[in-house]
Amino acid sequence: MESKKERYKRSLLDLANSDALVPGIYNYCDRWCERCTMTQKCLTYLHEQEMKEGSNGQSADEDNESFWEHIRLAWEVAMEMIEEDAEKMGVDLSDVADFELPEHIEAPLEVQAKTYGEKMHDFLEQNREFMAEKAEQLVMINDEASIIKYKDALEVIQWYYFFIGAKVHRAHLDLEERRNDPEDEYNVYSDNLGSAKIAIIAIQRSMDALSVFYNDFKEKEDDILKFLVELSSIKKQLLQTFPGVMDFKRPGFDD
Repeated sequence: MESKKERYKRSLLDLANSDALVPGIYNYCDRWCERCTMTQKCLTYLHEQEMKEGSNGQSADEDNESFWEHIRLAWEVAMEMIEEDAEKMGVDLSDVADFELPEHIEAPLEVQAKTYGEKMHDFLEQNREFMAEKAEQLVMINDEASIIKYKDALEVIQWYYFFIGAKVHRAHLDLEERRNDPEDEYNVYSDNLGSAKIAIIAIQRSMDALSVFYNDFKEKEDDILKFLVELSSIKKQLLQTFPGVMDFKRPGFDD
């Protein structure tokens, strides 16, 4: 009988060999699968769905156990595949020299983006009841479609407030070294560009969502305006730091 690890590895390799998928599409997406139109072309999504089969109706504890089981399997399979490839290439992994990863010093923009996420998280926690009551009042005055507008806008803000900081951080990893590498044999700098681009997209979507509340929630107008200014500043600096970033083609999304 096929073990969980064997099934995990087999399904991963089967999907990886499919011509229907877009290679690397998952590298520069926003990981919001529920709102993505490209899930059927994404190896990560399809593999996760396949591994979830048969888990419907699980309790919260069982869901948590499944999550950590998935992490464990991913690690074990990844290491097994690395060892297999190393053996094919005649590389002895036990004889690889030790090396130290260079310390990453956060750029001011990374700190600013991370701080935005923390402030927005605190703001939403502190104003959750107010926003719910205000939305209800506006729905009664206007129409039921308004509640969908506010709900969607809030979901967008919540999804991206920490995501932005994470992608701005990734965009700055080894930035100068990669950008100034005259050869860049493996096109490593593209990861910085792709991360910066999805961060900018997330910022613009967050600004659009915040504008919904800015127009209707006058009591919080000053707070929301500060967040809009903060996001605008982060976006402007990203565009300056990564010239031509919006011309970067994310696999599947910008082709």
